Amino acid sequence: MKKIFILIFFVMLIPLSDALKANRYAEQHKQNVEKQRTSDLEKRDAILKELNGFLKNLKDGVRDEKISLDIPVDIDLVTRIDSSESYHYTGAIPPKIYGYVNTSSLNMRSEDNSKSEIIDKLKFQDRVEILFQSDKVEVIDSMKYPWLLIRKDSGEEGWVFGAYVSHNIPDEKDNDTGKTDWNMVIPASGRISSKFGYRVDPVTKKMNSFHQGIDIAAPEGTPVYAAENGKVFDAGYKSNGYGNLIIIQHSADLATYYGHLSKIDTAKGKDVKKGDLIGKVGSTGKSTGPHLHFEVRKGGQALNPDDFIR
Repeated sequence: MKKIFILIFFVMLIPLSDALKANRYAEQHKQNVEKQRTSDLEKRDAILKELNGFLKNLKDGVRDEKISLDIPVDIDLVTRIDSSESYHYTGAIPPKIYGYVNTSSLNMRSEDNSKSEIIDKLKFQDRVEILFQSDKVEVIDSMKYPWLLIRKDSGEEGWVFGAYVSHNIPDEKDNDTGKTDWNMVIPASGRISSKFGYRVDPVTKKMNSFHQGIDIAAPEGTPVYAAENGKVFDAGYKSNGYGNLIIIQHSADLATYYGHLSKIDTAKGKDVKKGDLIGKVGSTGKSTGPHLHFEVRKGGQALNPDDFIR
């Protein structure tokens, strides 16, 4: 009988432990919900105290005993703030977004920081589903990126450093640490209207589209300059959304992209120096208004331009 009881206990324990493992990333959300509930209760009590004080002062000022002043609704129906056994976590990014490991080996960690426990390792070109982008940003190997919560095909979840996950399938392993001596100049005067990373697409309104560069909002006709010395790899109109686009090759695997131009003032094959005029800001292609779309690409991977501009 004792052996049967122990067996039943372990059978019950296994699914429970699996459930806890599956929900460990929602634990922080659960704590935040409880913290918010406590705050709501404190605010409610403060409001009721004020309301009761107001009614008392009002009653004291009314001398007619036939007039009764009270709260005109049932307080319990208005102020009821119950605890809940169900916690709904909306941190997931719909629809599904996938990324690909672009380095030889990538640590998957238990939390969104480089000091947390390593729970698994990913290899080059592994596909992962991107569930959430953390607000926490770290600089690792001279690359400044946020942490990503990812899910493997097996269903296991964990955190990885965002610099080592590409939007597209990488052709070659990126063995470079990412450290560069580049000292690029900002290619146009204006306001940074959209940063590198996930955002709501301004045209399609699709949530969490990956923006592969930065947008510099400026009046149409604003001069656009080469960010660094190089050779014009391509210059012309592209129907894939860039509109009038210039690509400058700076080294064997590093290039800059200048999109949505109203005018191109250079040509394919031309050598340019840092600060040379190459075009004018416009709104050609997929654009909601005049701005320069500026990208830095290493091989096929888009990198954060902030890491290259002085």
